[in-house]
Order: sequence, then structure tokens, then C-alpha cells
Amino acid sequence: MTESNEEFFTPKHKRLERISAAANVFAWLVLVFFVLQAVSQYLNFRSQQSFQSVVAMFQFFPESTIDFFLGIINIVLKGVVYWFTLKGVSLGLNMIVETDLNYRKRLTGESHE
Repeated sequence: MTESNEEFFTPKHKRLERISAAANVFAWLVLVFFVLQAVSQYLNFRSQQSFQSVVAMFQFFPESTIDFFLGIINIVLKGVVYWFTLKGVSLGLNMIVETDLNYRKRLTGESHE
């Protein structure tokens, strides 16, 4: 960063950058949490059932099978939605900072690059 850029980078910009970085890290943590939760639910189900009883359950109770898989898909999709939301917040805050810095540069008469 050049000296002229540092004078434009106010404490508000630094705060927004920190929040953006935190949202980016938290997005990945949330995604990992939800994927691990889905895997845990699947492994819990598998540990309670033997392989033959699982196959029999899927043959005789298809609604239970559908409910089980929809539950796992629901958990994973929640994680993906939260991930996209937090990544959007992170990118949006970065865009706000960049836009403000570019606007300030343009007001002082400096070139865009």
C-alpha cells in the first residue's frame, strides 16, 4: 500500500475490513459444521442399524428412507445457504471499502489506478 492510500484508509475502513475477514472465516467454519453434522447423523443412523435391517427398512418403509435422506439434505443445504450469505456479506463489505476509496481518490484528482 502506498503512502497516499494509507491516508485514505480510515479506522472505519479498517473496521469494515476486519468484519469482512471475520465473516469470510466464519463462513467456512459454518459450512464445515453443517457438513460434519450431516455426516454425524448418517453415522449415527448406520451405527444403530445393521446392514440387512437398513435394506429391509428401505424396502418396506420407503417414507422413512425419504425422510432420512431429506433430513441430511436439509442440513447440508442450510450450511450452503449460510455459507453463501456470509461470503456475500464479506464480499459486500470489501466492495463498500473499495468503492469509498476509489471515490475519495477521484475527488482528490488522482488517477484511478
